[in-house]
Amino acid sequence: MRRIEAEILVRAPVERVWDVVTDFDRYDEWNRFTPRVTLATRDVRAGAEFDLDCQMGASEILRDEHEVILAVDGERHALCMGTSRVRGRPGIRSQRWQICEPGERGWTRFVNWEEFGGVLSPLVYLLYARKLRVAFGRYCEDLRTRAELLHGSK
Repeated sequence: MRRIEAEILVRAPVERVWDVVTDFDRYDEWNRFTPRVTLATRDVRAGAEFDLDCQMGASEILRDEHEVILAVDGERHALCMGTSRVRGRPGIRSQRWQICEPGERGWTRFVNWEEFGGVLSPLVYLLYARKLRVAFGRYCEDLRTRAELLHGSK
């Protein structure tokens, strides 16, 4: 599997960062990478299917991507979503982990990574790896800004 990763240090407690990551209802207020998610925050559970838009660059947006929540671990502050097995694209499988780890000073280390598999994964990686690295970096920055603002760290 091919992997793309980004991480960032957030000056807010892990619980605050986790709340921001799992509050899909408010993604449109701060998240430039995923400005639309159809999943309601109250439905964040393994097996929940949803649609989303991914802003891959200034002029490229992937609309109506079909995904599913694969795992939610509230104690570890870890969320995994991936290609919908029911409505996703044939030939590609993905899983994207978002993990909030407690750090020094009550801050949070946020790690965001995605792996691709399936017969089309080399092509998808070739077409989107660079764009995804930039988008994941932007997502991490947006998450940090939002969590620190809500925590009063800025």
